[in-house]
Amino acid sequence: MHKQPLFLALMAALSQAVEPARAEDAAESTALPEVVVKSAAEQEEFRAGTISSGSKFEADPRDVPQAVSVVNNQLIESQSSFSLRDALKNVAGLTVAAGEGGRTGDSITLRGFAANSDNYLDGVKDMGQYVRDTFFIEQVEVLKGPSSMLFGRGSTGGVINQISRKPRRADAPAFLETEASYGSFDFKRLSMDAGGPLTDGVQARVSAVMQDAGSFRNFNFTDRQGIAPSLAFDLGARTRLTLQGLLQEEDSVFDYGVPMYRGRPADVPVEQFYGYTDDRLQKYETRIGTAILSHKFSDSFSLRNTLRLGDYSRLYRTHLFGAVNETDPANPTVGRSQALRRGSQESLINTTDFQLKAPLGKLPNTLVFGVEAGREDFSYRASDSSGTSPISIFNPQLTPSVGAGRANDFAGAKGRDVETTTLGAYVMDQLEFVPGWKAVAGIRYDSFKAEQDDVSNDANDRSRTDRMWSPRLGLIWQPGDTQSYYLSYGESFNPSAEGYSLSATSQPLDPEENRNFEIGAKLDFLDGRLGLDTALFRLEKNKARTNTDDPTVQVLAGQQHTNGFELELTGRPTTRWNLRLAYAFLDARVDESNNTAVGSVSDVSQPLEGKVPVNVPKHSGALWSVFQATPHWSLGGGVFFASSRYTDSVNEVKLPGYARWDAVLSYTQPRWALQLNAYNLFDTVYYESGQVRSALPGTPRSVLGTLRLAF
Repeated sequence: MHKQPLFLALMAALSQAVEPARAEDAAESTALPEVVVKSAAEQEEFRAGTISSGSKFEADPRDVPQAVSVVNNQLIESQSSFSLRDALKNVAGLTVAAGEGGRTGDSITLRGFAANSDNYLDGVKDMGQYVRDTFFIEQVEVLKGPSSMLFGRGSTGGVINQISRKPRRADAPAFLETEASYGSFDFKRLSMDAGGPLTDGVQARVSAVMQDAGSFRNFNFTDRQGIAPSLAFDLGARTRLTLQGLLQEEDSVFDYGVPMYRGRPADVPVEQFYGYTDDRLQKYETRIGTAILSHKFSDSFSLRNTLRLGDYSRLYRTHLFGAVNETDPANPTVGRSQALRRGSQESLINTTDFQLKAPLGKLPNTLVFGVEAGREDFSYRASDSSGTSPISIFNPQLTPSVGAGRANDFAGAKGRDVETTTLGAYVMDQLEFVPGWKAVAGIRYDSFKAEQDDVSNDANDRSRTDRMWSPRLGLIWQPGDTQSYYLSYGESFNPSAEGYSLSATSQPLDPEENRNFEIGAKLDFLDGRLGLDTALFRLEKNKARTNTDDPTVQVLAGQQHTNGFELELTGRPTTRWNLRLAYAFLDARVDESNNTAVGSVSDVSQPLEGKVPVNVPKHSGALWSVFQATPHWSLGGGVFFASSRYTDSVNEVKLPGYARWDAVLSYTQPRWALQLNAYNLFDTVYYESGQVRSALPGTPRSVLGTLRLAF
């Protein structure tokens, strides 16, 4: 990757975005308005004012009859969270793991169910497998519970919707803000955000990042660059066109961490690497273009059309652990495998949404309806290496690559090409039928077609079309401006080809079906400065795929559930104290299943029925608190915790629970600020994620310093 030319291009784009507006400002006045860099404590509170994930348009969270967790820019900056993975540690009931099997990038479990296909960017599906950076993100909204009525296929446990930065209003002055960070393990990062008016009716904004970082893990590194330009055109008083782009590239290392030993992470140093020292290939390239046209026909009737073109690619060489061999008890070894893999995805998606706020008779009413059409093309190739050798778990001797046995191209590779098309239409209505009481009802119809071409075996060419209805119902009681109570029901569906793969057993099956029953409250205290959100729910998958006595036949007879409770407390208890607390209790279980699996510890086949699903801690949460001690100094910190969770389907392999304590200290002046973040203060050994045979250690004690400048 050519760092210097791309970085110079980013600098040029930034300067071009702000200079025209500055010239106009200079002609009008010799003094620029003061721009203040705020510390974490002085920022707006960690609580979000509006969200768009619960109703397609911006809405008060009180009017959404589902639990919604929001990680806004103020919280992201306070913690110096530079990736979606880091930001989501603030969301209770959600865990992020290393990619499973052929999947790389962010792999998410939400309310006990996989959410790998439930990533969205500005309300449009973002299916690419890459590491999502926060350099251009305004906030992250996590809508919990089945949401197929709004988003189509998937969303069993909910959706993760990133809201990007966009050009500011027409009368806002030009700005340029920069951040430079340096920290432990030779972490270096430079990011910028600039914008302003170019001409009358045209506003620009550009966010950019360059990151060059080592790691506490031996032989690991991350080299990432990105730019997110946007232009907004005011086409009259009622119409606005916004054009956005995202280009992100990354070189890094495929590393699943340390091996599992006797059902637990091996007791080895967290930095221990088990791969080949000269063979650490992992490259991501992400290209996304978006056009958003919004128009107000009147004060009560509006339209938004979003057109998204996405192009994602990744090239990597896996390093996976195999079985443990204890023939020599004094020196157990673990098997290794390696494969060269390439994946690419292209998507073209268009969504059109209408909102009508007009009384139904004399009753306040909001009607939202729209359509979606999309095409997604997925291509995957894999070529296995030969000659990989086992390695000692407790005394590993690292060597160069497997040499002649290494897969260096895709000659004779296995893989598939999959093309999917989506057509969907929905309608949702919110009616205040008596003062303080609102009813929400909606339904969506989806047609999802997938055609698979197996590149090495024509017998595996398959196609399938699924058509599903997805309802949503809610009842909201708001006895006052500070109280909102709700009762809701929602459904979602998971088609067989949701992950771009059809097998002989899954191809004949209808989609799995899920439903969520939820009751909750959203309350304000201290004149609206502090908000408390709670939810009690039962989430069920009633038609899960499961085996039969015939190994070539599956049926939709499995059942799985999660009973849960969630709580969030966010806001300012005092004018100097900014607080966010999140906690989730999840009781998840496989209720009915004919499936079995061989335990990696016992080496015995066991039924999955009655087991706890993978990657679901019973208790999880986060606390982050910042206090402004003086007009310039603020300090704070918090804890992120999760109880133990299984990483295999038969519950023989477990990651231990943990609590990680972090801290922040910042000093602020009008045009600059210094911030120091400390992570894992007590140097706790913990594991962020794991699989059946591997565990990824969390970061040991480390520090990060950040300088912010505003012009």
